[in-house]
Amino acid sequence: MHKVPFLIIILITISLIPFSFSEGIPEWVKNNASWWSERQISQTEFTNALEFLINEGIIYIPPTDPGIPGPDKNIPDWVRNTAGWWSDGKIPDSGFINAMKYLIEIGIIEVDASSPEIIVKETIKKTPEIPTVTGVPLILLLEGYDTVTPQKRFVLDLLVFDAEMYPQASPTFNRNASYTIDGVNVEIELHNEEGLIHTFSGTTKDGFFRYEILARETTQDGTLWIINNLYTVYVSVSLDGQTTEKIHEFYGTSNYDKG
Repeated sequence: MHKVPFLIIILITISLIPFSFSEGIPEWVKNNASWWSERQISQTEFTNALEFLINEGIIYIPPTDPGIPGPDKNIPDWVRNTAGWWSDGKIPDSGFINAMKYLIEIGIIEVDASSPEIIVKETIKKTPEIPTVTGVPLILLLEGYDTVTPQKRFVLDLLVFDAEMYPQASPTFNRNASYTIDGVNVEIELHNEEGLIHTFSGTTKDGFFRYEILARETTQDGTLWIINNLYTVYVSVSLDGQTTEKIHEFYGTSNYDKG
């Protein structure tokens, strides 16, 4: 039974398996390295195949000063071990490439000076743009129920002020103030002790916004506010890159509790 020349096997493999120069060493080359490390093919067959793969650009070896070729030169055992380890996935591609560079440097592998180089993909990292903040600083005041009976509507009022014009005195919920801000975006999340049960959004008018809701309008189980359950309202207001947030909490109570 005659053996098919090893280089012919390489050519057939190349024609059947697509590859890209920019993606490193094709996986099927490991089979060739494994055959040689197990002495299933000769040194000449292995080096001839490597010369072909390198000169065709299928394996890229960084620029290396070639040594003087000689027919009596033998590949060291450590290179055979390296090829075997690489084919078994025990070392990275760089280990195999360094071994091939060594074979070029000592003249066992002859490489054409015009052999194609690998296509290097440049990755350009985009720095995220930092949004320009043009709006005035915001002050947010909340005024709402601390408790709510099972069937009652919960109400929370919001008032947004221009912080640069706000008086230095203690904040007061004054809807008639001239420094309230119109058109502020409002985002609201309502949570019970198990998680999110309602969201709402809108904009202020003359700095004012009202959030009101019945228990049956939420996604919680049941249609009534849960007695002794802590509810949390997360409020976020924003305008022209300026944002401020606050939290309001209330409890569900029975009809007989005061509050």
